Amino acid sequence: MGHSETLYDIDCVQRILDNFFLEEQAAAVATPDNIVEEGQLTNESNSTAPMTTVARLIDGFLAEVAPDVNFKLPKFEALASSIPDYARPLDDGLYHAIDMYLKAHPWITDPEREQLCRLMNCQKLSLEASTHAAQNERLPLRVIVQVLFFEQLRLRKSISGWFFVSDNLENSVNPSGNVGLKKDGSHHATDGEDDVTHRVSELEKDCSGMKEELRKLMKYKRSWKNFTRRLGFSKSQSCCSKRSKPSNLRAIPPSTVNR
Repeated sequence: MGHSETLYDIDCVQRILDNFFLEEQAAAVATPDNIVEEGQLTNESNSTAPMTTVARLIDGFLAEVAPDVNFKLPKFEALASSIPDYARPLDDGLYHAIDMYLKAHPWITDPEREQLCRLMNCQKLSLEASTHAAQNERLPLRVIVQVLFFEQLRLRKSISGWFFVSDNLENSVNPSGNVGLKKDGSHHATDGEDDVTHRVSELEKDCSGMKEELRKLMKYKRSWKNFTRRLGFSKSQSCCSKRSKPSNLRAIPPSTVNR
């Protein structure tokens, strides 16, 4: 195997994937959408199931090949971008492959990292993947901010959904709006309200934790940048001193050496 060759035949997998897409397109043309078969409409989920399976296989393959140092970035991007967006209900598998690639290729530039991370949709990361991404120092800072932003939106939607369900339950149990009132007229928390309060508290803790991790990450990156600058400055100083040092030495007379 040559030095520039990968452990796996990436081009072969790409050709197989392209051939699969051609067959899928031919099948879609032969079977138009919404045709009636035996009195029933074709199920759209069945038509996307093969594509979803292939997407899961490709993401797993990318994660397997990513540690190969000879796996070039353009080939990774070409294979990952071949999968249409609708074929991935979640981008957790793609995120795992990207993370493995960044871990095995720490020398790629920041623009290349940005370009690589554009392959995934931060809105389609699960809560577990989002939590991992928010603390991942290998990701560009812009991606981490995006993850935290969408997590905050998800937090707000969850809170709104909980309160909406709670209000509907109260209205259905007691339309007069007197649910939760004791005999003396004071209010006591219902089980639904307790659940909502507990859930909101958990979500707020998660959001605060991710914000704290982002703050630490930004502080770490600033301190590392300042450290490298100081190191480069001291290094250049030492080099200059070494170069200027021989000029101060006096030549030893030949007579002294012969003695």
